[in-house]
Amino acid sequence: MWHATVREGGQVYTNVAIHLKGSFTFQPIDAKPSLTLNFDKFAPGQRFHGLTKIHLNNSVQDPTSLCEQLARELFVDVGVPSPRATPARVRLNGRDLGICVLIEGANKQFVKRNFDSAKGNLYDGGSGGDVTKALKAISGDNPDDRFDLTNLVQAAREPDSATRLGRLEKVLDVERFLCFAATEAFLVHWDGYAIGGNNYRLFHDVGRDKMIFIPHGLDQLFGTSSSPSLSLTPAFKGLVAKSLFSVPEARQRYLQRLEKFSTNEFRLEALIARVDRLAARLLASLREDQALHAEVERAVHNLKARISARVRSVAQQLGNPARPIQFPPEGAMRLSGWNFKMGPTQPAPGSRNISDGREILRVTGRASESSGAWRTTLFLDQGAYEFTGLARTHGISDVSGTNGVILRISGERSTKGITISDQWKPLSYEFEVQGMENVELVCEFRGLGSGEFDAGSLRLLRKRSGREKPRAIKADRP
Repeated sequence: MWHATVREGGQVYTNVAIHLKGSFTFQPIDAKPSLTLNFDKFAPGQRFHGLTKIHLNNSVQDPTSLCEQLARELFVDVGVPSPRATPARVRLNGRDLGICVLIEGANKQFVKRNFDSAKGNLYDGGSGGDVTKALKAISGDNPDDRFDLTNLVQAAREPDSATRLGRLEKVLDVERFLCFAATEAFLVHWDGYAIGGNNYRLFHDVGRDKMIFIPHGLDQLFGTSSSPSLSLTPAFKGLVAKSLFSVPEARQRYLQRLEKFSTNEFRLEALIARVDRLAARLLASLREDQALHAEVERAVHNLKARISARVRSVAQQLGNPARPIQFPPEGAMRLSGWNFKMGPTQPAPGSRNISDGREILRVTGRASESSGAWRTTLFLDQGAYEFTGLARTHGISDVSGTNGVILRISGERSTKGITISDQWKPLSYEFEVQGMENVELVCEFRGLGSGEFDAGSLRLLRKRSGREKPRAIKADRP
């Protein structure tokens, strides 16, 4: 953290605390860094347009520098509190950084502006930190008391889908969460809370004793690093979204909210007009910089094209809502639609081929910590399931119990059932769906060597519907 002097027009702010920020978009101070500025840390009482804390994001993933402002305005319009944002031209030590995005800090000031009481905890979701993690409390009168998070997690983990919605409504502002999740999905905010379990703030409104989600990290929208046709009901990764939208009533309310927004706040004409309004102000400030002006203009044109594609996709999806997979009479379904995804560290590539009349899904690991997986997603009704198939390994000798081939569902961390075998071996994984849910099935290989899955053998068996009770076995009387 450094001491800095900040100049805005004729206004000078001294003794400002400044430090680097960012994770995937992090850049060092001599490149185009993202910065956090705290105006009253070293100078009590100092404010920047009434704010004690702001962020300057480098916007390297959004060449328009408008997505943060656009998205936050939309969240506010549908009743979801959000810190404000605006593009800003930034110079650092006399060096022109170009356009950055100035974002209001999510702190006690923000809470006081949006809620009647600032006593409740405001949590930072961090990077990939779901509500089950030890989230950092940014503000609140009792930051060490996490009963609010505990109550939310317990309600979300209620196994009985018939009572889960009622438990969540006691601790979560469900109506506002429906607006929050619907807006994230419409924006294709794949890196947000509902879809990605990432990028959010969470506030405990003690006046109503409800938890409220607040959006964050809104720079990759409408198909950036994803697709404008992203499902409105994907395999939700955020625990609260996953548990809430597996309840049929809540899922229906969520889709109804999306339909309502699509005919009001999120109409194509309204969105394009909003983008044009925001872009006009930014472009007017760039008239003297023809190269940057042209770059932003092209990026805005591309953004509007992605918005148009998203609006079309949303209309198509709402007109043909997904329904749970119907299983054949014998209860087993052959699986298809496999797509490959490398692991997060020392990724292992994937390939398909035909061998001995079998379609093989292969993963090749090049290091002991390599991993990669073939994945497919199914919309499943409540019930008990078994995922089965044949797999084998080549050139792997690690017997630690953490490397080999394994069948699982996304989100499962246990390595139970992981196998090393140079012969085709049957694998299985049993799981239950507590409601209605998009479930991602995973064929994974971990380690140095290779793993192969027989695509034709991969099956999903529905063992019992959620409406059926397991039959008790009665012993005959002697």
